[in-house]
Amino acid sequence: MKVSKKLFWVLSVFIVLVSCQTRVVSPNKPFYDNSIELYKKYTIQTKDAKKQKIEILKIDATKIYGKNQAGDKVEIEKSEIREIRKPNLLTSILLAVFAVGGVIAVIFVPV
Repeated sequence: MKVSKKLFWVLSVFIVLVSCQTRVVSPNKPFYDNSIELYKKYTIQTKDAKKQKIEILKIDATKIYGKNQAGDKVEIEKSEIREIRKPNLLTSILLAVFAVGGVIAVIFVPV
């Protein structure tokens, strides 16, 4: 029984961590200039599989300009973007509440 509880905890944490971000741009969702908002933080993955967390400062016809966590300026070609994700706090909170509720139900409800 201990293995199944550990597995449940691991899966719950994994679901909460994965759900913390929403895909804004992906191969199935093309990039539009109104897909992202200025001065918001996003995680951008390029076609060479590099991920960068940046705050978007400016968008022009060919590039996205931003600032990373270290404060350095970043320029990314739009044609090199594979995926853009934004943090989704509300969904993360809801999933965390349901995960905790599920854990409490497993612990306190006799089988």
